Amino acid sequence: MTPFKLPPKFCLVLTVLIVLASCHGEKQGGGTASGLHVPRHIFLITVDTLRADHMSLYGYGRATSPNLQKAAATGVTFDRAICQWPKTGSSFASMFTGMYPHTTGITHKAAVRVPEKYVTLPVLFKESGFTTVGVVSNAVVSSKFGWNRGFDELAETWGTGEFPDDPKLFRPLASAPKVNSLAVPLLRKYAKSDRLFAWFHYSDTHAPYMLTDGSANPFLGDSMFKGDQEVPQKVVNKGYTLDGHTDLKYYVAQYDANVRVADTYIQKLLDEMRSLGLLEDSLVIVTADHGEELGEHNSWFEHGPLPYNTTAHVPMVFLMNGLPVGRRVDEPVELVDLYPTLKDLIAPGRKVEGLEGHSLWPLLRGAKTGAQDFQESFSEAGRKPDLYHSVQEGIWKLVFNSGGKRSRAAISTTGGFELYNLQDDPLETRNLAAEKPEEVRRLRKELAGWMRRARAEGGEEEVNDENERALKALGYAN
Repeated sequence: MTPFKLPPKFCLVLTVLIVLASCHGEKQGGGTASGLHVPRHIFLITVDTLRADHMSLYGYGRATSPNLQKAAATGVTFDRAICQWPKTGSSFASMFTGMYPHTTGITHKAAVRVPEKYVTLPVLFKESGFTTVGVVSNAVVSSKFGWNRGFDELAETWGTGEFPDDPKLFRPLASAPKVNSLAVPLLRKYAKSDRLFAWFHYSDTHAPYMLTDGSANPFLGDSMFKGDQEVPQKVVNKGYTLDGHTDLKYYVAQYDANVRVADTYIQKLLDEMRSLGLLEDSLVIVTADHGEELGEHNSWFEHGPLPYNTTAHVPMVFLMNGLPVGRRVDEPVELVDLYPTLKDLIAPGRKVEGLEGHSLWPLLRGAKTGAQDFQESFSEAGRKPDLYHSVQEGIWKLVFNSGGKRSRAAISTTGGFELYNLQDDPLETRNLAAEKPEEVRRLRKELAGWMRRARAEGGEEEVNDENERALKALGYAN
């Protein structure tokens, strides 16, 4: 299942929604990290396009993440973490600013630049006295787009030249061995730093699902390697097919094998950190920017256009001495929560305007106080003209399309709403909106309240216009 998290409960009266919007800036720091030792070394390890439900850490049938599963047993695992927009640039912008995409206006596109008015996470670390380094393997978070701001060094796996447009040519340049070959020298170089923040980003699970040289696929022909579904011609034309295969089971196995590759090389990196003494006083966070559609919802080897948990549900693991060992957190959380969590650890007295996430420390420490801040989660997705907004609470998820092509058939019966029971239907295949109108009405108010706050905050004019149209369709616009 995927995450959800709390805004306050909204009343039926529109004026109350507006009043609540004024409290928007007070959300940051839903619990503080006071009383916790600040580790000397903080590592953020991210994997591009990694869906949680294809990891053995989350109960998947293939042993795709045995190393992370073993490591997670010593730390805290979040079982329902969700990204705010399933595109790399938009998702990292949320992580690095602590704000929703519709607040910053950073939506839709993969390659984006975070405006300098925001105190991004690397800048926060740098201004808090940390040496800041990183390695990225996805060109959309490169120095070319300003993602090196706040870093003392940000290495790119493709080197100093232009990266090729052909994804199959770029793929070897973005492999996990490439990441580690740059990360290890950085770790050795800065191992004696008083304080160190490092970000390492892997991309092996991104299409096309080519394996690194020397890696074999352990899942071909196993008990899960079955089914006769073929990939459509549009996927073949896209250039993502491998060795002439058109059977879906092959590509799912390839994706899973690349999850295993990322897991293996992350463990190699952790082993290097341990040999350098960097894990003795450290916080390690492992997560992903978004997941991937593997044919579900007639979406093939992509992410971004659709709002479902195949692309929204991501892993999140915290490893640090002093945290409850082996803790699994069922409360819904969001990637936008990472910024206030880290701020509360390294700069608890610093005020950063506009943070929309909640600090995760109450959940990380197993405290009851502050845990009530995690009841719902919100996310968006889309490709023009379709723009999706969604809210998840308990077992229910409500999706609203404000008028794009995919929603036209649904509008005639359910007004553009889709309602899913995530407990019974985790892949969101059965729309229950017509059968459960009371749940639609309840979650519709929550969704409208969240979107009204976005309109009050501002953001890009184009995003405001889209939100305005969506609110009008929801019946909450002035």
